[in-house]
Amino acid sequence: MIVASVDTASPEYAFGQVVGVLAVALIAIVVVWRQTRDWRSPYTPPGGDPADTLREARKRHLIIVGASVLIAVSACVKAALSVSHDTAPLASGTQAPASAWSGAEENEPHTGAPPNGFQDFQRLTGEAAERAETEMLGGRQLPEGLRTASYDRDGDGSVDLFVAIRSAQWDPSIRRDKANEPIPQELGSAFAGARAHDVAGFDAGQHGGGLSCGLAAGPEGDRAVCAWSDATTFAMVRLVRETDLAAAARTTLALRNAATR
Repeated sequence: MIVASVDTASPEYAFGQVVGVLAVALIAIVVVWRQTRDWRSPYTPPGGDPADTLREARKRHLIIVGASVLIAVSACVKAALSVSHDTAPLASGTQAPASAWSGAEENEPHTGAPPNGFQDFQRLTGEAAERAETEMLGGRQLPEGLRTASYDRDGDGSVDLFVAIRSAQWDPSIRRDKANEPIPQELGSAFAGARAHDVAGFDAGQHGGGLSCGLAAGPEGDRAVCAWSDATTFAMVRLVRETDLAAAARTTLALRNAATR
């Protein structure tokens, strides 16, 4: 999980974004008025009608006023969109129904160890699990507090799904990491790290939070990767043979439900 160095969810950051957008718009309006000063004051040629010149000057003035209003409205819309994005729900603030809770703090999903099985997936153990982890991680060291599991779907002993989970149940630092990070930013950072594309959001189910899936390159071409986030958990899932994002999201949701108490 990548934690941003700037708190994009803070009111101060949102205020700065709004001020920045409006300042740029104001500068643009000032430049437009200065650059069109001569154009807005047409010259009356010898023998010309001053009334015609006055009407043309008023017409040009109205054009610049209209352009200024358009710039101002566009800036206000952009500022409003910026604020709505930067104040997205924090991962630490999401809550699940009380029925999902079996821990010490109310209304929080409680993710335990990855399940032994779910749907038609069975967890690999022993040497098969070690081979699968080596294959999926490629020799990379796992960050502290991250737990993994590999699953076989067709009974051939090879990995069909790999999941890496961080949960506050065994890693209290995850609460600190989630304290100032909106879920879209958290998921976006994860998919950027996975170099995923065509990322789309899906229904996160009864436990709330966020769930997204995308496609990332693998040994046999692009395959689905998914992630979910809530108040106490972040998980990344790689589906080795899946290319349909909707199907990948359903599988990930089933895994999440099986792991969440």
